[in-house]
Amino acid sequence: MNEIREIVHYSEYTAELRVYAPSVAKSCRPGHFVIVRFSEDGARIPFTIVDSDEKAGTINILIHKAAGLSEALASLQPGDCLPNLLGPLGQAIEIKNYGTVVCCGDGAGFVPLLPNVRALKKAGNHVISVFSEQSSQTACLQGKVSEYSEVIDVRDRKAVEVVDEIMQRRKIDKMFISGPTLMMKEISGLTRTTGVPTVCILNMIMVDGVGLCGICRVMVDGERKLTCIDGPSFDAHKVDFDQLLNRQRLYV
Repeated sequence: MNEIREIVHYSEYTAELRVYAPSVAKSCRPGHFVIVRFSEDGARIPFTIVDSDEKAGTINILIHKAAGLSEALASLQPGDCLPNLLGPLGQAIEIKNYGTVVCCGDGAGFVPLLPNVRALKKAGNHVISVFSEQSSQTACLQGKVSEYSEVIDVRDRKAVEVVDEIMQRRKIDKMFISGPTLMMKEISGLTRTTGVPTVCILNMIMVDGVGLCGICRVMVDGERKLTCIDGPSFDAHKVDFDQLLNRQRLYV
């Protein structure tokens, strides 16, 4: 179990692991994640399940050196077995034919959107992928969604400005956002005024992933929620982003 079947290195910063985990592959859906440890005494780290193959019993995760995993990337080899892999965790995202959908995220922050882009396209949506950061980390991500969506490069502009321009030119029926909390707050404020339903995927520090530590608390519509079991996706218009920013300053 948890055997690494394949490692694809996209750049010096990014690699995709295909892991044999049949029970996870059978039940995971877009929005689910796993908690992984790369060594017996290593940290427990959450990763989005970016792809899965139920027949082969495998799931795919993307890891970045920027996430403090340079040693793991350098040492992992196909055939190695991960000491721990827990999942699928979290709540699946509702996927249906909304119409025209925008998925917006930064470089590494776009990773949680990858399975949604593919699923939304298969459900019949016209998908627009907006990348708010251009770097070597985003090159492989754009390649993974270009088949399923129209890709827009933000370059040196703020993501909220580009999203605003898109909404002025087209009717947007749904928006999915992921990445820096401040970016999500700005886009959520914009879509609230225009009435575009928006789902945010939160990237929170987690320890156990099953709701015991409480570190990933977030206020949603005035109620305390745990990102690991109630999320990681929430109605962005109900998330208290100011409270979330204050909490993140305590841990980062």
